[in-house]
Amino acid sequence: MSKQRHTPAYLHPYSEAMDHFGPGFEATLWQNRGSQSLRFDVAMSMVDFSNVRLADLGCGPGDLVGHLRGSGVELAGYLGIDAQSEMIALAKSNHECDGVEFLAVDLVADPGILKQWSPDVCFFSGTLNTMSPRMAWKLVMLAFESSRVGVVFNFLSDRPHDRFSKKDLKPARRFNTAKWLDRSMRVSSRVAFRQDYLDGHDATIAILKESS
Repeated sequence: MSKQRHTPAYLHPYSEAMDHFGPGFEATLWQNRGSQSLRFDVAMSMVDFSNVRLADLGCGPGDLVGHLRGSGVELAGYLGIDAQSEMIALAKSNHECDGVEFLAVDLVADPGILKQWSPDVCFFSGTLNTMSPRMAWKLVMLAFESSRVGVVFNFLSDRPHDRFSKKDLKPARRFNTAKWLDRSMRVSSRVAFRQDYLDGHDATIAILKESS
């Protein structure tokens, strides 16, 4: 109980999953590995991850590293950040090597680490789902401002196919997709958007820095 009291609300679901399942895929709250891989592929179709310094924010057990290797993508550097220390320990044991590092950090509480690492691209996959819209957008902007190229992130869309209308998403929440797209376009003219890959259940936005 003491652990729960000292854990921020947006991390409670992950802490509970960790207590129940232990570190690993189940504690990421993804429903299945297929949808996780699809989200990775969608992000990679929108932003070129090749030869960049990539910050994976909310990396869980480091599944993205294995996915990139399997896709033949070579990075200039990789930093995986997750607030769950057990996840980071598992990620290190499975994936850490030259050019790949993992840190147990809550970016909401300690945002400075991201700017210190100086990423080219920042990526969120599922990380924002338990946050309030205000907190999530603040984190997206931190990632955008800290990056050289830009940020790509997915979230649960509020414009899904009707078959999702009665789906219980708790502890996750849907965000106002039109509002997020409008906000993104106010930040940069270079915005990519997709929500064709899971019948609108999920959406991905990439915000890239404008050319000088």
